[in-house]
Amino acid sequence: MARDPYRYFRIEAQELLEHLGRGVLELERSGDPEVIKQLLRHAHTLKGASRIVKRGEIGNFAHELEDLLAPHRDSTGVAPRATVDDALRIVDEIRRLVAALDEPSGPAPTEAVREPAKDPETSVRVPVRELDALLHSVGEARGYAFSAGRAAVGLGRLQAAVGAVVSSARLGARAEQLVEDLERSHRDLLDHIERLQTELQEVRQAASDLRLVPAQPLLADLERAVRDAARSLEKDVEFRTSGGETHIDAHVLEGLRGALGHLVRNSVAHGIESAAERIRAGKQARGVVEISIARRGHRVCVRCRDDGRGLDLEAVRAAAIDRGLVPPNVAQAMDQAALAELLLRGGVSTSRTLTTISGRGVGLDAVRHAVEALKGEVQVSSVARGGVTIELLVPLSLSMVPALALHVDEEAVLVPLDSVERTLRVPRAEISRDSSGERMVVDGQVVPFVLLRNVLERPQRVRAEVQSAVILASEGRMAAIGVDRVGGVRNIVVCGIPAHAAADSVVSGATMQDDGTPALVLSPSSLTRASLLSRPTHDEVRAREVPPLLVIDDSLTTRMLEQSILESAGYVVDLAVSAEEGLTKARQRKYAVFIVDVEMPGMSGFEFIESARRDPDLRDVPAILVTSRAEPEDKRRGAAVGACAYIVKGEFDQGELLSAIRGATQ
Repeated sequence: MARDPYRYFRIEAQELLEHLGRGVLELERSGDPEVIKQLLRHAHTLKGASRIVKRGEIGNFAHELEDLLAPHRDSTGVAPRATVDDALRIVDEIRRLVAALDEPSGPAPTEAVREPAKDPETSVRVPVRELDALLHSVGEARGYAFSAGRAAVGLGRLQAAVGAVVSSARLGARAEQLVEDLERSHRDLLDHIERLQTELQEVRQAASDLRLVPAQPLLADLERAVRDAARSLEKDVEFRTSGGETHIDAHVLEGLRGALGHLVRNSVAHGIESAAERIRAGKQARGVVEISIARRGHRVCVRCRDDGRGLDLEAVRAAAIDRGLVPPNVAQAMDQAALAELLLRGGVSTSRTLTTISGRGVGLDAVRHAVEALKGEVQVSSVARGGVTIELLVPLSLSMVPALALHVDEEAVLVPLDSVERTLRVPRAEISRDSSGERMVVDGQVVPFVLLRNVLERPQRVRAEVQSAVILASEGRMAAIGVDRVGGVRNIVVCGIPAHAAADSVVSGATMQDDGTPALVLSPSSLTRASLLSRPTHDEVRAREVPPLLVIDDSLTTRMLEQSILESAGYVVDLAVSAEEGLTKARQRKYAVFIVDVEMPGMSGFEFIESARRDPDLRDVPAILVTSRAEPEDKRRGAAVGACAYIVKGEFDQGELLSAIRGATQ
């Protein structure tokens, strides 16, 4: 590799430019003379460094910045806006020149710069690509250590065999000493391998932590973006931040830079009203745009909030119809979440004026693409005349993440642990189907169910009566993923899939396991989407061909639960709150099955079935009793009046109900 004469100058210049950019913006907010002094020191340092590497044009701009700031050295008030504008222009020119410096091997790597230490000799700068190479090497070393461990196991078996031969042959003290030496060597080897594996794990964790950099420089860039947008649109906007000390993976931070730039500019252009409009609305004349960054387990939540006018839902609806994105009748039925999803898809702009800030409807689409590239999620919420909040939830690190191992046959795949809500064992009878796929009930909520082997297109096999399942939550959706076996939690280093590799859409990366074999890493959001794309089976088609079912129960809770279960299985369901209403409906429409409670005001369920059996048009319709009465005499009476099944509510099982209905309609 050719030598880079500007490598260290580029690193130093970028750090100085970050300090200069933040300091110049601070001049507009405070009259602290110390800020001017710090800016002058940074400009002077940059001037000297640039002249050492013979980049005189950079030195000249740094000198111009010194001349601009020097008259304000002893000022106590905020700097004039014109001075701040000129200073920012100079900083931009220097940044452009630094970025244009030639590199013998292409673009500069992202630098993982740790916070400055008090003793400068204790702080180093390491390119992220070098840390990635270290992580890769550690992964390979762990594979070798695993192989050495297997070799040690083989050595142990050999040692045992030699000991047996020596014992049986009675070869004497010298041979016995050799066996003891072999045993000692075996123990020492196992001990060294265990220590090696522990040390490698610690090195891998330390290298992964080194990739994390503070978010503060990004916030400084966003403050500049807000200021420039506000000046361009002649709005008065205050920029607030929190969480700048949060450390994030350098690649994640870089991936967020453009997305957050779009968000803050949108907040100024679309959200913040003019001062006059804000005063008329009872607000402060100055608007607020706020960025907050916070850790959430092994992910980071970046929230962009403004106190502007909020989403104009009707304008979004009209723009979507105008651009032909959705039919008018569909658009009218869309709620805030659905309209926000349209904005994220792109091509929808509510701006009446095309400017350098807004008007093409691509900003939020770019945000969505950037966050999806980071395997993250976007959530939008709005309050009318109260502002918009957009949350970006992204991984803390793209290198090492905790993951749960899922097994299909003997193959292990991994899914990020943050997306796992719980694991459970599910009887097959509790899994039903509707027109879009299989479903199961989790904590009273119906969620889609899909077999992981189907998603990965692995060979089919007979399904077990009890299925292991992992409940995933992603992008506001939940899904149950059926697996052969759930493994343990591992900290993994995620690597990208080569462009030429034909990977399934649910695969987000790969990792090297301890034994040196690769394993796929799956995308939770793609898995939850895949769970919604199952095709109807023969059972579903048959359910749709069956006439409606009639549920008769005076309990609202029971009616709603049974309706949810039955509709999830593909049936059409009618409801009645009493046996009398049930008889009226039964004489007006043909039903496949009656599902009847026993204890109801007025006519009981037993009496309903007796009345139906006396009616020539209803006598052949099967009836299923679902009741809290579990006494043997009640069950005998149910059979006597002609019920084809008797289900006790206290022992209620949705699989039993569906099985009874299938039996009754065959």
